[in-house]
Amino acid sequence: MNVMALLEYLDEELSKSASVPLTGKRLVDVEKCLDIVSELRVTLPDDVKDAEVIVRDREQILADAQHQAEQIVADAQHQFEQMVSSHAIVQEAQRRANAIIKEAAHKADEEADSCTAYLNDVLGSVEQHLKRVLDDVHQNRIDVNNSAGGNGR
Repeated sequence: MNVMALLEYLDEELSKSASVPLTGKRLVDVEKCLDIVSELRVTLPDDVKDAEVIVRDREQILADAQHQAEQIVADAQHQFEQMVSSHAIVQEAQRRANAIIKEAAHKADEEADSCTAYLNDVLGSVEQHLKRVLDDVHQNRIDVNNSAGGNGR
């Protein structure tokens, strides 16, 4: 039996013992009570040992939990550092992408300006060529009218 069961048994024996009238005392089976106390003495060291094991295990469990907590914190710190580093890489990539986009837009503007200038040159040349052709056509009309007028028409 364990200590608690023995104490319960002792309590029952004392509770069911007969009381002596007018004295407030009880008649107990001394032999039975001494047996229970003797059994308590034998059982108590085992329970004390068990309690010591429980306390020792408790301290080991607490130490293990503390170690696990420290490991979790270290892992979280490492993960945080990786995330911060990753964030810095993303920011640098974003900065570079923005610079590339800005440079591409600048080059596109330069190309557009260059194309506009080239187109103006080509259209200017075509315009001058067409003016010369129109001037020639106009002159030919005048010549035709003058030669037709010289024939008496």
